[in-house]
Amino acid sequence: MITPKKVYEFFEGNLKMLGDEFGLLADHQKEQVLYRMEKCKDDCVKFQYCIYCGCDVPGKLYVKRSCNDGARFPDIMNKTDWEKFKEENNIVIKRL
Repeated sequence: MITPKKVYEFFEGNLKMLGDEFGLLADHQKEQVLYRMEKCKDDCVKFQYCIYCGCDVPGKLYVKRSCNDGARFPDIMNKTDWEKFKEENNIVIKRL
């Protein structure tokens, strides 16, 4: 179902994805997108749509708000919170 929220998130995700292609996405945000890709590699990434909300992937992975209420991954965090989250959860991002 198309809703104003989904339209907004479509533009948000795809604009951030475009920014990433031009090197404009902050490292801590890029790491969180990579983390989301890894968490979703066996379904959402494979099927090219989110199994929770039905939105297109990879664009959906760039959206600030998590559509799964934290079941898989949290909302995109600021740099300080992301560093703390990585440390607490033993997350190592191998490439940027």
